[in-house]
Amino acid sequence: MSANITLHRAVALRKSLWKCSRQSIGISRVTRLFSGKSDDEFTSQKRLTEDTMSQSLRTMQYAVRGEVVIAADRINKELKDDPNSHPAYDHIVFTNIGNPHSVGQHSLTWPRQVLALCNLPDSVGIDHPQAPTLFPSDAIERARKIKHGSLNDQGTGAYSHSQGVISFREDIAKFIEDRDGGVPSNPNHIFMSNGASRAIEMILTTLLADETCGLMIPIPQYPIYSATIGLRGAHPVGYYLDEENAWSINMDHLETQLADAIAKGIKVNGFVLINPGNPTGQVLSKESVCDVVKFCAKHRLVLLSDEVYQENVYDENAEFYSAKRAAHDTGLLEV
Repeated sequence: MSANITLHRAVALRKSLWKCSRQSIGISRVTRLFSGKSDDEFTSQKRLTEDTMSQSLRTMQYAVRGEVVIAADRINKELKDDPNSHPAYDHIVFTNIGNPHSVGQHSLTWPRQVLALCNLPDSVGIDHPQAPTLFPSDAIERARKIKHGSLNDQGTGAYSHSQGVISFREDIAKFIEDRDGGVPSNPNHIFMSNGASRAIEMILTTLLADETCGLMIPIPQYPIYSATIGLRGAHPVGYYLDEENAWSINMDHLETQLADAIAKGIKVNGFVLINPGNPTGQVLSKESVCDVVKFCAKHRLVLLSDEVYQENVYDENAEFYSAKRAAHDTGLLEV
């Protein structure tokens, strides 16, 4: 019975709309038919403007895409339109972001082969007779393991656990454990994310509870930290790296910067450590990392250790030492 009533109402509504269109009432009149509003109740004033939008977003600065990049884009277009427009140079090399492929670095082949096989149907991928002639055997076996084991034959497009596929997290935990000399790593404490930037945004959203909060960040630093802090309406508490001493960290300076921020009423509740440095490239010594870990423990600061470039160590006399290993070695790690 209810289905028939619904059908009759739908037919009546359709006839009403058809009558409106035939009488050239137009879309605005049809809108008023449903809203019950008259002409004088509508306004052309925009809801979303530069004045009504989030002012934190409006004033946020993200230097890698700021004025220098805008000027570079303009010059790049001018060079394409007229190669003689800038006699001193004939092209622009964009180095504002870590984008090595744009300057000639070749992609890592094996991971892409595995990804390709995971995305292909089995009949034209891992089970195709010619697959061994196109892909190395270990890539085929890894893809088979991921498709039929890790992903349970659900395909790469299916939703997974919110922390990430458990077998992937187990692989990550094994890597961390091997890296840190056997210090245990729990896959249930690992959260995978869509790139490092997304992880940073999520943790800062959690950490910066209100506009009184602050976060200690290195200067110079990759600007996603200062930009996200600004977006949250919180306070960046900068600490300067010592350029004269290989961009090292001065502990007395950290104490001074923290004390000054607290005196201003800022609730400093976190500390960002970037090691190896970005954009400075330095690799901190074991002693420096341990000092930072103890500093954070002393002042009850959440330590955000950005170690995304840990494999990019080019100094033969330097060795990467993780913050987790430092916390373990100083007796501060809760297992």
